[in-house]
Amino acid sequence: MRTAFLPLLAAILPPLLAQDPDPAWQPHRAIKVLYAGKKDGSRERAFAGFLKQHFDTSSTIDLGQLNATTARDFDVVIADWVSQYGNDGYEKGENSLFSAPIDLPVAFTKPVIAMSYVASNLRGGHKLDWL
Repeated sequence: MRTAFLPLLAAILPPLLAQDPDPAWQPHRAIKVLYAGKKDGSRERAFAGFLKQHFDTSSTIDLGQLNATTARDFDVVIADWVSQYGNDGYEKGENSLFSAPIDLPVAFTKPVIAMSYVASNLRGGHKLDWL
């Protein structure tokens, strides 16, 4: 009995674990999300897995490639950069890493979730301001 149960469990369990636990999330899976960050970095890998699990359409690009054309097919952009503290696999104190390579024109109108140093770089332009 025990050996007959294991193959059945092995066949049923993976699809069950892959599903979103809350059915209320299903309508939101259609949101198309673009992650723009440090290419091949630890944060990109973590976000890519998370986004793939929770959204039907997601992609990642290097932050320096973010523009109206690369974001055109997405509903929202997560713009991220590395931690200054070296907690995410990058060297601590590398000043060149802290200057997030982002410069979005006024015509860029996609919603952006700005994380880390990206928010500082966008605020200096025209995309963010104090409330």
